[in-house]
Amino acid sequence: MKYILFAIALVAAAPAFAEEPKTLYWEELLPEGELERLEELYASQPMAAFGHSPYDDPMMGGMPVQIGTFNVVEELEGKLVRIPGFVLPFEYSKSGEISEFLLVPYFGACIHVPPPPPNQLVYVEAEKPAKLGQQWNAIWAIGILRTKKHINELGDAAYTLELQGWEEYDD
Repeated sequence: MKYILFAIALVAAAPAFAEEPKTLYWEELLPEGELERLEELYASQPMAAFGHSPYDDPMMGGMPVQIGTFNVVEELEGKLVRIPGFVLPFEYSKSGEISEFLLVPYFGACIHVPPPPPNQLVYVEAEKPAKLGQQWNAIWAIGILRTKKHINELGDAAYTLELQGWEEYDD
């Protein structure tokens, strides 16, 4: 009987032993030396930094050029993380829920200017569609981070997050 009580106590206490997500900020997604690489890339294509390139002329059939690399911090693979950002959904359900979106580091990223570098975008996929509060408010996205790239027309992402939950951003 005491073994059964011990087992019940362990099961009841399990949430207390659950892993806490690591709070992660955008600069931590850049491998060592990557910021310097980005500065060199932007210096070599200064007009792209302001959303202008030969490719964003509609007659040329292009979009603003995304500058940067897919270099990632390999140690983050498979980590449970909590990262702040803004939601850029691919599409909404009728009830306002989404199951995939880009998490971007600043408001308006990918909409009016070239997207941030791939290693500054996180593609998020939710097993169950979620309603993520007010569209333009920042959130904390919580889930398992993967060093898996995702290519799409809004901006290529070097990371993928398997969404487990979210919170309103309040820092």
